[in-house]
Amino acid sequence: MDFLYEMVYLMHFPIKSLGSWFAIFLFAFLLLGCENQNPVADSKSTGYKLSKLLLDEEYWEGTSSEFQESFFNNEEFLFCKSDTQLPYSGLIKVRSRTGIVSSSSSYAMGSRDGDFFEWHENGKLKAKSQYKEGMRHGYFYIWTETGDIYSRKYYQDDLEDFGRFPDQGSIESGQSLEAIQLETWEGKGSEFYHKFAGDPKRGGSLYIRTTEEPYNGTITALDDQGKKEALLRFRNGKYHGTISKWNEDGVLWEEGEFDRGELVQYLILDGKPFNGSRIIDITDSDDTSMTKLLFGE
Repeated sequence: MDFLYEMVYLMHFPIKSLGSWFAIFLFAFLLLGCENQNPVADSKSTGYKLSKLLLDEEYWEGTSSEFQESFFNNEEFLFCKSDTQLPYSGLIKVRSRTGIVSSSSSYAMGSRDGDFFEWHENGKLKAKSQYKEGMRHGYFYIWTETGDIYSRKYYQDDLEDFGRFPDQGSIESGQSLEAIQLETWEGKGSEFYHKFAGDPKRGGSLYIRTTEEPYNGTITALDDQGKKEALLRFRNGKYHGTISKWNEDGVLWEEGEFDRGELVQYLILDGKPFNGSRIIDITDSDDTSMTKLLFGE
């Protein structure tokens, strides 16, 4: 700008030739043109153009499958968008098949930054974690479907503060979150096979499908109309304790005592009380009607 003031000053003095004026204006034009040029970042040294990274934060929302298609982690472990190949900055919400929000996450320049949340299928909060520039920084909680604390920790710049809480929650029992939540379970057959695997009816074991742990707990099986069909108790994946079955009319039809997968005694058979003093040893008995397992085909 000082140069322009000098130009105005010179215009008050006579110039002997038109060529002199042309030279002055040409010099001014070239000088101003150089001043308005923007420097270009070296893509080899920075990896990304700064102008593309310093955009306003974005917002993305979709299903779990859409999330997998829309984002990825690059070789530098940065969280990137698939369409632009650039590190993502902004908020992400993932919805379940039922349409409710199942998770919420926040990123800055491809790194975790801010609060992360997860929700159970019943809508209750499942987990909360906090990050700063990709590091764990803040509270990390995990809750069961009933709202009990399964795990709690606190981090400062990615280092755990072990003195923050008197205990870490029910995780100290050694059981997984799924095992604790499924200790008492009720549902229909279609739901059952999403949670469990195995076949205890034929001498096998029942497992938690996601963790492959032998199941410990009580299952209330419902029919398609929501009526109670069976009450099953397990220890280490085997029938253990009183096992009961109801018919379509809601009448208690079969009931027996099991010990670690072995049928010990019938209490009710075909809807009638069974002689409880009769002990069944399935290893020695020749009476196949007495040794069949409940709910056998």
